[in-house]
Amino acid sequence: MDKRDYIDLIKVAEAIMRLERACVCMTGCTFDEGECYEVYFLWEVLRRNAATRFHYTDDLDKDTSNYQEFMGILKSEELTAEEKYDRLVM
Repeated sequence: MDKRDYIDLIKVAEAIMRLERACVCMTGCTFDEGECYEVYFLWEVLRRNAATRFHYTDDLDKDTSNYQEFMGILKSEELTAEEKYDRLVM
């Protein structure tokens, strides 16, 4: 995946997170509590195309740590999409 596509997908993920916050305000539910849980597959696409240190591993503790670090960057409101790309891919 090239840089532009990855950054655009980060922007889509950011928009999904904003929509989910609005959904929680209106319904009290997140997307994983209903029919929209499939939007989270985007996170897996981003993770598979991120640096190896963020990839899935069979070691549950290591995988949890990798995922938390990945999500910490993706959810950051201080970083631009371009900065997130640099941290996730480089």
